[in-house]
Amino acid sequence: MKLQDALDEEAILEEQMLALMHRFADRFMDRRVEINSLMVLHDHPLIDYGKYALGCMTGAAMKKCVELKGVKDELLRSIEEKRQLITNYRDM
Repeated sequence: MKLQDALDEEAILEEQMLALMHRFADRFMDRRVEINSLMVLHDHPLIDYGKYALGCMTGAAMKKCVELKGVKDELLRSIEEKRQLITNYRDM
């Protein structure tokens, strides 16, 4: 039972993590409109700084997205290992 409880807890964590990743990806995609709007504006130091700042935020967001994907993959691997452990235990 403890293994099943641990598996259930990890499944809940997996769902929460996937939901957070989808929200994060949606926010990242929403910035595309802002970036396109900035690109058509005339040259001005404040506009250039806005482009630079938005680019930095977008780059940081992409790095976070990659890190989150790695964590998600590790979590899914761990859950699969525990499911296999439970299956092997039941087969004994």
